[in-house]
Amino acid sequence: MKASTALQNRIMIALSKAGRLVFRNITAQGWAGKSFELKAGDRFTAPTKCRVVLDPYPINAGLCVGSGDIIGGESIVITPDMVGCTVLVFASWEVKSGTGRPTEPQKNFAKRIRELGGIAEIVRSEEEAVSARLFKD
Repeated sequence: MKASTALQNRIMIALSKAGRLVFRNITAQGWAGKSFELKAGDRFTAPTKCRVVLDPYPINAGLCVGSGDIIGGESIVITPDMVGCTVLVFASWEVKSGTGRPTEPQKNFAKRIRELGGIAEIVRSEEEAVSARLFKD
């Protein structure tokens, strides 16, 4: 079951209020190519107005399969080695509602982000999302 848009919106608001940088990450695939319109009765008998794509090729949107529903980062001050420099740590939150379970690509993406020093969690509520931090207060 896909997480509801309302839950994702609530989580994004909670993360923003907690000082995180967040973006909605929608992964999808569409097709592009040469196109033209056909009208009903044309050689390709179309029951209504249609769009035909010639020489189609796929266009992928979003980060990648398995990336979180919400991406962004958390600003962290590094000390003492970097003497007060602030860096942005990449973050990914995969939102699941009810009993929704993450896919293997989603688990692998989150694991790899954590291995590289980022924040990546599967979350079911605003509270879980906000508590998913590199450093806990």
